[in-house]
Amino acid sequence: MRKRKSKKLNLRPTVRIYCEGKTEENYFNMLKQEYHQANVSINSRYSIKVKAMARSGMALLHDVLEDPKLNIQDKIYLVFDHDEHSQQELLECFDLAKKSKYDITILFSNICFEVWILMHFEPVTAAYTRPQLFSKLSGKQYFNEEYSRNKGQKINILRDKVSTAVKNANRISSPNDESTKIIKKDPYTNVNLYLKDIFQTDQY
Repeated sequence: MRKRKSKKLNLRPTVRIYCEGKTEENYFNMLKQEYHQANVSINSRYSIKVKAMARSGMALLHDVLEDPKLNIQDKIYLVFDHDEHSQQELLECFDLAKKSKYDITILFSNICFEVWILMHFEPVTAAYTRPQLFSKLSGKQYFNEEYSRNKGQKINILRDKVSTAVKNANRISSPNDESTKIIKKDPYTNVNLYLKDIFQTDQY
């Protein structure tokens, strides 16, 4: 009687996007629906999970590293802002992510994620405060309602503007940017640099 060969179970790798808040979570879920679902088949090589953590910086990184669902083959993205973090804390966060046994990339925006949101409408070359960005995005030519009350709820209006955001962000960020430069540059975002890796497309 021949011995049955046991099949090794190959875990499907997961792209895990851990976000600071609901705006980022809603945004990446919108992109997931637009760009990933159409390419998903029963034999898809990877899946995408998006989760808001209500944490930022080092606190977010520590919570992610303790997530029991992580597998070594997963690709992990942390999405957070400069906020009130000190430059030292941010540098330590980038360094710890780099040294981790997991494949971790930080999607960082200065001063906040709304810099990236605004780039869906126009280039951003001047530094804004968070209240200034919220006020601007409330305008008629943007979200046409109080952004601070409903941020993330009308995110679908950005669906057809992603290519514009990428072009605008390409002016201020580069794959070669080092963390010391990233945390000091204002305005800054590097979300544009990783959309292709996450969603396996550059057709937006």
